Amino acid sequence: MASCTCSSSLLLVNPPPSTSRHHAIRRNLRMSLNNNDSKLNPSSLLNSVTKLLWGQSLPPGLLVATVRTAWNSTWHLMMSQLAPSDSSGGYSRPASKFRFSSTTPSQGSSLHLYVGLACPWAHRTLIVRALKGLEDAVPVSVASPGLDGSWEFKRAGGPDTNTIAPSLDRANGCNTLKEVYRLRRGGYDGRSTVPMLWDKGSKDVVCNESYDIIHLFNSELNSVAQNPGLDLSPPQLKKQTEEWYQIIYPNVNNGVYRCGFAQSQEAYDRAVNDLFSTLDKLEDHLANSRYLCGDTLTLVDICLFTTLIRFDLAYNVLFKCTKKKLCEYTNLHAYMRDIYQIPKVAATCNFTEIMDGYYKILFPLNPGSIRPAMPSTSEHESLCRPHGRESLSSATLAFVK
Repeated sequence: MASCTCSSSLLLVNPPPSTSRHHAIRRNLRMSLNNNDSKLNPSSLLNSVTKLLWGQSLPPGLLVATVRTAWNSTWHLMMSQLAPSDSSGGYSRPASKFRFSSTTPSQGSSLHLYVGLACPWAHRTLIVRALKGLEDAVPVSVASPGLDGSWEFKRAGGPDTNTIAPSLDRANGCNTLKEVYRLRRGGYDGRSTVPMLWDKGSKDVVCNESYDIIHLFNSELNSVAQNPGLDLSPPQLKKQTEEWYQIIYPNVNNGVYRCGFAQSQEAYDRAVNDLFSTLDKLEDHLANSRYLCGDTLTLVDICLFTTLIRFDLAYNVLFKCTKKKLCEYTNLHAYMRDIYQIPKVAATCNFTEIMDGYYKILFPLNPGSIRPAMPSTSEHESLCRPHGRESLSSATLAFVK
């Protein structure tokens, strides 16, 4: 078999050390450690051992094969916890635990929103909250992903005061989001996800499903909204927006995760084909329509936007969505810039937190935690370039007073 042949040839190139050579290695290793004792650390120790064992050549084939097998097993174990999969290795997103019941919170409820800036699902809620003018009515606490992937609270940092930044827990004073979930009636020990809408009065989780929350913000809190006249889900467009959402959610919103979290080649191939065939369809549609439903910005546009704004930053590279960059789609990229330039939207886009939340935290996908340079087309100045999409609209659009 080919694999056995390769392994054997590598072993012949790097034979095991003889007894005399073994003694020489031990002697040289002791000398090396003595010479470097003052600055010894695990990295220098490993470098000393590997140089003495096989010099400047590659490690022995048996060692490479052993480490590769161990890493693959460990990777599958970590991925099973990070991203549950089905029998074909395809990503299977867990359902949200807390959905709205038949009765939504009253207008007077003391609501508090928990978000993470890297998360596209939480980003939806921040945008609708801003466009509706609910900043005072629904305060927000911004969590950051910890090294173990859980959400934690820390003081805001960074020089850009015009962008939403990480914060302390402003509602409950907790250190982690998991602690907040545990405060609810009866406690909770499941997945602690963002976004999460909390009721300070009853000390309970209202909802942690983003699609439910943005519908609530759009239509159920108008009495406390500063921009109650904005309707991002008009009744006459309900059928159309739901049809678009049924296309966008599985193939784009969740589609990029199906690519990045695929645990088999078959699952990845299926996901990447679904993703780019849908992006091609959207590109064609947006050639003649300013938004997905004509002249009217709707919730489904916002759902699409939060994935598109992360596409070249993270998904194209880290999630292997490499067939095309978003900036190669003329209409989609202009459409994204159009929404980005709506007043208040840019302030919800913290690109440093987005990139750190993917590259520095998703260890199974990026073990070195090295964050690449930001694509020039994703910088604020580039996103503020004229988009020219006004020519597709027959109405004068006004979003925020």
